[in-house]
Amino acid sequence: MTSWAWLAVAAFIVLMFYPGIMSNDSIASLRQARSFEFNDWHPPVMAMIWSVFDRIVEGPAGMLLAQAALYAYGCSALCAQAFPKLSARFPRWLVVVVFSLFPPVMTLSGMIWKDIWMSAFLLLALVHLFRMRDAGSTDRRYAHGAAVVLFCLAATAFRHNALAATAGLLAGAAYLALPMQGKWWRLFIASATGVATAVVLYFGVSMVNRLIAKPANPTTAIYLYDMAGIIVYSGDAEAAAQRLLSHPIEFTDNRPQFLRRIYQRYSPAVAGNVIRTTTRPNSPFSLNVYRHHDAEGVKKAHRDMVRAYPMAYFKHRTTAFSCLMQLCDRQEWVNHSYVLNPQYALPKTLNPDSLQYTLRSIVLSGSLALLYHPGFWLLVTVAAGIIGFVRIVREPPTAPPSLLLFMGLSGVGLAFSLYFTSPIESFRYMHWVMLLGWTTLMMVAEHFVASRRSDP
Repeated sequence: MTSWAWLAVAAFIVLMFYPGIMSNDSIASLRQARSFEFNDWHPPVMAMIWSVFDRIVEGPAGMLLAQAALYAYGCSALCAQAFPKLSARFPRWLVVVVFSLFPPVMTLSGMIWKDIWMSAFLLLALVHLFRMRDAGSTDRRYAHGAAVVLFCLAATAFRHNALAATAGLLAGAAYLALPMQGKWWRLFIASATGVATAVVLYFGVSMVNRLIAKPANPTTAIYLYDMAGIIVYSGDAEAAAQRLLSHPIEFTDNRPQFLRRIYQRYSPAVAGNVIRTTTRPNSPFSLNVYRHHDAEGVKKAHRDMVRAYPMAYFKHRTTAFSCLMQLCDRQEWVNHSYVLNPQYALPKTLNPDSLQYTLRSIVLSGSLALLYHPGFWLLVTVAAGIIGFVRIVREPPTAPPSLLLFMGLSGVGLAFSLYFTSPIESFRYMHWVMLLGWTTLMMVAEHFVASRRSDP
């Protein structure tokens, strides 16, 4: 039974973050909500939902309340389903509070971002995966399986790269729906079904978005960052730079300074430094990714550079991913986390004598950055996935299947997608992995309590 403590958790989140922390992405999404002019840089579904709340309470407050409630309810439902022994040993409300208010998994709910919505829907999908496993009848099992698919669809609608995270959960639903005979065959069919279903959901969302949203070419920034990294790691930077600039696109307005600026601005920790904005007039690329540009030409140039320097591309990607996993530049990470950045967490408009300021100064302190360590949470999730795989292989068919394998696949899938797309600024994409890792540690505590209760 789900504890009503989720209401108190949601209220606490709203109290601490009211009216909600906004970034440039948040502002752009709000503009779409008010204008109903959508582009594919931000999910149209988020703008549609926000437009409803904005009519009731102008600004971000309505979205903050909605996402806080969604997140808190998901946490409470998961605690009831995944940690029954903990909930029997300790007050249910306490288990919910400890799980849901752990800073690395809670603080993102104060940002008005699509990422927290994706994580919340994936969390609800995981809840129904547990319910599917524990269902007492075939009809109930299939009903919960349908709920898993529905919430994975919602997560994909908010973030396109949720595709990589939903595949593992959908594979788990397929595994639970298949007959028990043939364990290896069952695993193979479930995995293939999970990937295929995730792809179908992705293309379904993409088709709808193409009908209502204009292309904004958000991948252009990634391509430019990749090409800067390729030049740096190519082994012959001058030749690589000349190859790029030979394409019929005006990548720079200062060719003589282009290579020098590449070396000055490129960093595996920060992608934005190579992109031209009003605050970065001396970046190597003069192309403005936020305005109309030849996105197809940039894509062709990127493809050509990757083919010409494949090892440089993979070295760049591996270095950037390792930087994200290891928090190689902690200060840059804190700055781009927004929630730990004092400029956003403790704005000048906030009364220093208020309870809200006190709560934020404690919970959103940059000194807690290590708690968010992406590499640690990914390692926990991977280790749990391996343990889950061993359990499924070794345990008898009549035993309830371990879901750790499918949780691990979900986390690894998301991390794999980030390898090809995201530098350290995109730490928020790892929020789902942090949630999975924290769930895993709570399951360890659940196992410990269960073993103690079974001792004579």
